[in-house]
Amino acid sequence: MMQNFNQFRLIAGLYTFLVKMASMAQPSPLKLREASASREDGKLIIIPLGAGNEVGRSCVYMSYKGKTVLFDCGIHPAYSGMAALPYFDEIDPSTIDVLLITHFHLDHAASLPYFLEKFFTF
Repeated sequence: MMQNFNQFRLIAGLYTFLVKMASMAQPSPLKLREASASREDGKLIIIPLGAGNEVGRSCVYMSYKGKTVLFDCGIHPAYSGMAALPYFDEIDPSTIDVLLITHFHLDHAASLPYFLEKFFTF
């Protein structure tokens, strides 16, 4: 039980660090789908699709050495409809290797059904 808790704390700490670092970065004028040719180099790309400077809509895109992780897929509780969703139009969902949900609160996981239905077929 303690090992699971320590693993959760490590993931939560990494996520918090990434969100803070991404919120300090200047947003890229290029959409990621246009810049996907540089995925293979050693640059760490972190783009908050929500929750950069706010509570809610947690969604962080991270790419490094050709591997891409999307952390969380939440909604913003103060908005409704499309305005509550992360800015998914800034990424190419087909480049995502793993989607990790840090915990199942609305601001971290509630847009997951929308994201999966819109961008993936099963």
